[in-house]
Amino acid sequence: MDIISIIGTSIGLAQRLREISKNVADAEFKNLLADLSSELAHAKLEAASLKEKLAALQEENALLKQTVSPSAEKPSGRKWGCYQFEGESGLFCPGCWDSKRKKSSTTRIDTHFRKCSVCQAMLGTG
Repeated sequence: MDIISIIGTSIGLAQRLREISKNVADAEFKNLLADLSSELAHAKLEAASLKEKLAALQEENALLKQTVSPSAEKPSGRKWGCYQFEGESGLFCPGCWDSKRKKSSTTRIDTHFRKCSVCQAMLGTG
């Protein structure tokens, strides 16, 4: 049973108590019962909101897990100061890979230098 159905059941019980309280003349009891019903309604709304947030965070977590590079992946070589990866064309920034595990492509500046498209590092053999 999830939290929302537990709170729903509690609200139902509070409503039954309210019906029973019609036979009771104690005003304080009736006020407390009304407060309980109100608090349970707030709790149900908050639980529903938290359930939505949890679903959104779980979706975001799954997305992040898909985009994170596997930790076992390693550069297969180095050319002109840049990393190469097996099965991938292009040259990648070693700074971005070493610090964030992100494959940031580099572009050729001239015959001696390349530039990272993300961190703007100049790489080369000049």
